[in-house]
Amino acid sequence: MRTRNKSKKLITRKKERKAEFQPSGKIRIIDIAKLAGISIGTVDRVLHNRGEVSDITRKKIMSIISDMNYKPDILARRLASKKKCKFGVLFPRSNPDSSFWHTPLEGVHRAISEIDFYNVVSEQFLFNQFDRSSFSKKAKAMIEAKPDGVLIAPVYYEESIELVTSCKNINIPYIFINSTIEGLNDYGFVGQDSFQSGYLAAKLLTYGMPPDSSYCVINLARALNNHKHIMSRQRGFEEYFHTQFAGRANVYIYDIEDTGEKEVNDSLSRIFISHTNVDGVFVTNSRVFKIARFLKYNKYRPLRLIGYDLIQENIEFLEDGTVDYLISQKPFDQGYMGIRALFNLVILRKPINKEYYLPIEILTRENYRYHRLDILKDGLH
Repeated sequence: MRTRNKSKKLITRKKERKAEFQPSGKIRIIDIAKLAGISIGTVDRVLHNRGEVSDITRKKIMSIISDMNYKPDILARRLASKKKCKFGVLFPRSNPDSSFWHTPLEGVHRAISEIDFYNVVSEQFLFNQFDRSSFSKKAKAMIEAKPDGVLIAPVYYEESIELVTSCKNINIPYIFINSTIEGLNDYGFVGQDSFQSGYLAAKLLTYGMPPDSSYCVINLARALNNHKHIMSRQRGFEEYFHTQFAGRANVYIYDIEDTGEKEVNDSLSRIFISHTNVDGVFVTNSRVFKIARFLKYNKYRPLRLIGYDLIQENIEFLEDGTVDYLISQKPFDQGYMGIRALFNLVILRKPINKEYYLPIEILTRENYRYHRLDILKDGLH
């Protein structure tokens, strides 16, 4: 009986407090200070866990906060503050070989434009994706700029580990995009399930084909050991054949690490001379246009061709039917969601998903025009 009476008194006390200070449903720090009979500064020190406050006073304030269900208005605090929140962005620089990395950067710009009202800015550190030292140099410059959070494309494995170690040592949260490093995505990753996209590519490539057909996987990238997502796609592709065809189909895998035009064409000539009966080709990244160009201008017989991403270089070959399917990695969304994840983590102090997998979308000549057309027109939104 005593427990029930005590519980009733506690509920009554909470109601009385809320009735006194909640005509608009909003509890302020000044209200908590009045109830506790102390200064606003003391409440602020308790809320931000700074400065010396006696245990009795701290418990009193925390009890009132609990009773009143007080939640700080973080965004209002940001607006009142003149301090800038800076996010560092470490991406490869877009280059004539492929425009892929232009699109995630557009996603970053869009996200920043939506939250710059809260004194959030971004600083870009763009490196040469074919130069390991360029990654390290830009990573060091980014850390020296003292960002509040960073968005990283971890192109180089060992250098990315060093960067993440530096971030951890000085408490800078980081988000990976496009690819991740197993065991290091402590905060989060935004991108595609690479294994599943490779598995899907194999399913598309073999659909309606005789079970004893022949296929090529072409990994067209420098320093392939650093591109873990490409290797994961290849494994997904091989897994589909292992489970669905059990050795009946022929699969040939080729790595082309010199991506210069002449070198690629020479390698492709050797591949297609060796395998004149190839029925389909899977290119494990967005450089499928290089294979499409070779096939088209050398007048090779039609074969099924699949690659990644709706970049400008690929559209011509999707439209004329040289490329049958593009698998979208949603690069714009990767940049956009990466910044939004940092905003939630750093500004709103909300927990975020460790892995945010974007949909695996199949693009064809018939449907590609309806896939984020706004980003195809000069990058305008």
